[in-house]
Amino acid sequence: MSNVIPFLSYRKARRERVLRKMAAMRAAKERKRLARPAPVAEPKRQRWHRLEFGVRDKLTGQTAWHDLKSVRHATIALRLLLRHYV
Repeated sequence: MSNVIPFLSYRKARRERVLRKMAAMRAAKERKRLARPAPVAEPKRQRWHRLEFGVRDKLTGQTAWHDLKSVRHATIALRLLLRHYV
């Protein structure tokens, strides 16, 4: 048993080796990240709706046009108009 490495000292040395290796890998990854140029953000695509619906106030003559996203959207918008402006 005299040539057996004590478990705790071997474990500590191995842990330190692994931590050094991981630190070197993190440093290499950081150098690689800094060497690359920053990504340029592309402009976001905007949705395009083919149809639109309009509402005209007969008293003032104001008109408002909105994209027709869906029938549900149109009913909600018209319901809000009727509730607040009539």
